This record gives sequence, structure tokens and C-alpha cells, in this order.
Amino acid sequence: MQEDISFLREHRYHKNANAVFRMAEEDFEMIEFDSKEWIYRLEKYINRHRNEQVPRLQELKRYYLSDNNIKYRQPKTDEYAADNRIASDFARYITIFEQGYMLGQPVQYKNNNNDLQEKIDEFNKQNNESYHNVLIKTDLSTYGRAYELETVDLDSQNSAFVKLVRLDPQQTFVVYDDTTDSNSLFGVYYYVIDYGDGQRKDFVNVYTSDMLYMYVNDNQNEQGLHLVDTDDYVFGGVPVNEFANNEDRTGAYEPVLDSIDAYDLSQSELANFQQDSMDAILMITGNPYTGTAPNDLDEEGNIVPNSRLAVSLAFKRARIMIMDDNPNPNGSAPDAKYLVKQYDAEGSETYKQRLVNDILRFTFTPDTLDANFSGVQSGESMKYKLMASDNRRVMQQRLFEKGLMRRLRLAVNIWRIKGNDAVAYDAINETNIIFTANIPKSDSEIVALASQLYGTVSDETLFEILKTVTGIDPETELERIKEENGGGTPTPRRPENTDSKEET
Repeated sequence: MQEDISFLREHRYHKNANAVFRMAEEDFEMIEFDSKEWIYRLEKYINRHRNEQVPRLQELKRYYLSDNNIKYRQPKTDEYAADNRIASDFARYITIFEQGYMLGQPVQYKNNNNDLQEKIDEFNKQNNESYHNVLIKTDLSTYGRAYELETVDLDSQNSAFVKLVRLDPQQTFVVYDDTTDSNSLFGVYYYVIDYGDGQRKDFVNVYTSDMLYMYVNDNQNEQGLHLVDTDDYVFGGVPVNEFANNEDRTGAYEPVLDSIDAYDLSQSELANFQQDSMDAILMITGNPYTGTAPNDLDEEGNIVPNSRLAVSLAFKRARIMIMDDNPNPNGSAPDAKYLVKQYDAEGSETYKQRLVNDILRFTFTPDTLDANFSGVQSGESMKYKLMASDNRRVMQQRLFEKGLMRRLRLAVNIWRIKGNDAVAYDAINETNIIFTANIPKSDSEIVALASQLYGTVSDETLFEILKTVTGIDPETELERIKEENGGGTPTPRRPENTDSKEET
């Protein structure tokens, strides 16, 4: 893989690296899933995914792990020159910011159907849904796409429940029909188990709207990939759910990979300069004859002692260069100095800062180290600084919500079949999904706002505003006030005005 990496040259990926796989609906309806013709077509899909799309996904993952392309740059031909390769961690920084900004506050689900709301809450608790969403969002920011599988599992009481499983985008894809609705026809999840010593097995799971087909290739006989088992389920749809980061399915830092490479190169060359300066060559003038020969190599190709090549290698090893070849005692005056390149510190720092600004600007990531960003600022000022990030977040939330709703629609079929007839399928579409941006807030501003709204909005609305300060639900706060008033009508006390003058 290392030999194939092109550093700051050419195109990075195959032209179909982010293509969506499709199949004509009539062709899908004619599939016999145990036939050789279908298995051949399935292998073609997998090979296309592995050869055209996985290299892109692997590179994006490498950048997330700070294994940037600078690590694979061609080594310098001068073995005595410093060759540092410093990879920056912009990819992880951008990913964590996006994930925390959108999902730092867990997603909330609100449905007026009490039975359905209870099932949604139970479903989210059983699957640790808030953390699962973080994994999905991390994949979205890294790869531009993410996948999850819904299965039916048993809990500790041997009761069936819908289980969420994250699938690796490097091993998963979905094939859609050729209609404008882009309905999913089937999902594919393939993986390899390597037992060592050449012993390995290839597994392929194909998920349709009502069946699971399991294929195996043990690579020990001529049978190849073949169907070994099937299983039916009742999700009423393909249980592999695909999320998209945007319409192009690109990652958060994918557009600025070249800028990240340029920054890594700048940092690495600066480290090389500093190291070479420490090992600078000492130039001495006014010294005895050093000796050179007309030829550097003898007839057998060996270096001739005292030849120009031998001298050049010697002074590099010794870090000393003798420049004068003058036997005249009245020759040049003795002198010694180090040979070092001039370093434009100001220009270099300006260049690197411009790269940092471009990387953060084009990924809509605020620079928290900016002197104008820190300090005590008003909420309106913060909104302007986060406006680009907020616009991007809202767009991503809408696509994320699309995946969450499909997740619930698949799960509701299982809930109904398991005996909960009160759960209506149509009611799931009335679920309100609430995202809350995870941004720092000033408690004093929130209390001041509540004070200004006192008497113009309901008490419950006031306590909803103050919940971020007190951490208490409005219903609980109203009950507490009611108890303090001896069971009478709860009357909230007016919030103190934080803008009042200090006591002298």
C-alpha cells in the first residue's frame, strides 16, 4: 500500500470511489440467491467496493488516526540530510468538534402516543442509543457514510428486543433500485477471518427486506463462495440502515486533505532545518591542501581515496569542510564558519497560519485558539462566530434525522408483531426528533433572560429556560414550589437580576 500512495500529486481516488450501487428492480425480482449467476454478480459488487471504494475509506481512516500521507513520502536521496515526517491531527480535531457540536447533547424523541413513547425510550435505553449515535456520527465525519444493522436479540429476561449494531463502512454497502425514490434492495456486509498459515474464511451476509442469506468461502476447495444458510425476519425493510454526511457522502475533512498535507510538509521541513542546523558543516578557509583526483572511481567502480567523491562523503560524515587549496603562506586569511541556510521565521509562520486558517475555514470549524474567539462574549457574538458551523450542523441534522426515522420505522414492525397492538405504525411518523447544539452558555445571561420574561410567559416555560442552569425539570421545579407553598398554587419567585449594581 505504501508504494501506491502519491504525496501531493495526482488524483487521490478512483472516479467511482463514492458511487452508489444500483440494480434494476426487475433484475432484483428475478434473483435466485443460491444460483451461480447471482453469486457471480454478488462477487462483482464486492470486488468493485473493495477495489474502487475501500482505498478511499482506508485513507480517510488513516488521517483520523494521524497516519497521514507525509509518513509515506519518498525518502530523501541524501542519506545525511534530516528526513522528519510529522503528521498533524487536524482530522481527529475536526471530527470530534462536529460530533460534539451536534450530539454532545443527546437526541430527544417526543411522541404523543404514550405506548409508542414508552417503546422508544426502552429501545434507546437497551441500545445505549446516545453512544451508538456518536459512533455513527464519527463514521459520517470520517468516511462521509455510516451503516447500522437492526437485529432481534434476547435480553436478560429472555425477552426479544431490537438491537442496533454499527457496521464498518469498509465492509458494508447498500444496493438501491433505479427509481427516483432510491429504495434499498439489499445490504451487503462482508468480512474475513484469518486463522494464520494461509487458513482463512470469507463471509458474506446479504440482507433483503425479508431474508438474510449467508455465504461462505473457506478458500480450501474449488467450491468458492456458496450459500450456507438463510434466516427470515419481519422488519418490513432492509435492516441495513445507511446514513449520509451530505448529498455527496464526503467526510468532514476530506476536502482539505491537500492543505493538511501541505501543513505536514511545512512542519516536517522546519524540523529538518533545525536538525540540519544542529549538524551544520564547519567551513574552514586558509588551511592546507586537501587533495583531489581527476577521477572519483577506479576501474572496478570503487571510490578512489582522496577523490572528490571521497572528500564529499568524508566532510559530510565529519561535518567539516576544508575549502582552501592554496599552498601559498600568504594566501587567504584563516577563517571558520558554519554553513547554514537562512530561515525566514516570519514568512514560514505566516504560511503555516494561512494553511491552518484554510483548513478550519473550509471545514467550518471555529479556531478556539483565536484571540478574538476566547474570553467573555455575548451570545450574539458567539452566534456570528459559529454561524457557518451552525448552518452545516443543521443540514447534517436533517440527513441524520432521516436515518433515525428509518431506524424507528424498522423497529416499530417488530414491536407490533411481538404483541404490542397498541403501537400504531403510522404514529411513528409523528415522532418529533429534537437536536440541541452543544455550545457553551453563560448562566448569568440565561437568568437575566428569565428575569425579563417573568410575567409574560408561563411558569413552565420559565423553568424550561432555567433548566440548563438548575438542572431540574420544569415539572419537578413546579412541584417543589407547590410543596413550599403548602400545597397551594405554585408561584415562582422572580429571578434575581444579575445586572443590578454591586453593594458598596
